[in-house]
Amino acid sequence: MTNLPFKAVAVDVDGTFENDDKEYDHQMFKQILHQLHQHGAHFIIASGRPAGRLIEDFSEFIDSVDLVADNGAVLVRDGKIIRTTTFSKKGILQFVDYLRMRYPGSTKTLLVSGVKHSYFLKSTPPKFKRSHHYFYPNSIEIDDFSQIPADDQYTKLTVDYPSKVRRELEYGFNSRSVEKVNVTTSGWNYMDIIRQNVNKAAGLKEFLAYLDVPRNELIAFGDGENDIEMLKLAGLSYAMANGQDSVKKIAKFIAPSNNDNGVFKVLNKYLNKA
Repeated sequence: MTNLPFKAVAVDVDGTFENDDKEYDHQMFKQILHQLHQHGAHFIIASGRPAGRLIEDFSEFIDSVDLVADNGAVLVRDGKIIRTTTFSKKGILQFVDYLRMRYPGSTKTLLVSGVKHSYFLKSTPPKFKRSHHYFYPNSIEIDDFSQIPADDQYTKLTVDYPSKVRRELEYGFNSRSVEKVNVTTSGWNYMDIIRQNVNKAAGLKEFLAYLDVPRNELIAFGDGENDIEMLKLAGLSYAMANGQDSVKKIAKFIAPSNNDNGVFKVLNKYLNKA
């Protein structure tokens, strides 16, 4: 048995690991995961999805994978949260007020993601309610964001608004707030707002240090702009064929699309060689 050129695998979920129907081949993943473990390689899910959603998505494998959730704001090992990077309630409400002032109407689709629950307005349009309830299964509808409890830990805000304003939004808010933000996007209109210096790469660095795996022995797969830092970190980086052009420019290689089992095909290539 020859060695794999990597000791850790990091994959995005939407548009990368799962197909457009939000599905993946569980049996194939089980086989690949078993082979990777035989080679001493670790598997890390790195997603903008919250920890609760990912734990459900990968419940069958939760003891065999690590999770970088909420774009790096939450780290999960053995199904338990081991680290969070959070906003205060005051910081959340300051950001909500800034959105209302600078981008009228944007809070109609806003969701505040907490560790215990996630929160969005009762007045949110039905289309977004369905999406929020799917991606955030522990979500609660409230009348006003001032009602979010003080005892939750707030890791991320998500808003459906043209992502072309994300740099403007980030700069504008950070110029007037103590709690600085990082505004990122996975390619759709949805923008994720997390604490400054939080991203998937930062979360992966913590796991790599714990696992004693150097960054040049990480292979990573992604399709959206929130994957760029992760792809830059990895020794082997793959953008999906369906990914954004900006991501393809960063990655060293192109994998088949998410609807063509691109991640599995690339990993099987390396496993067959080994």
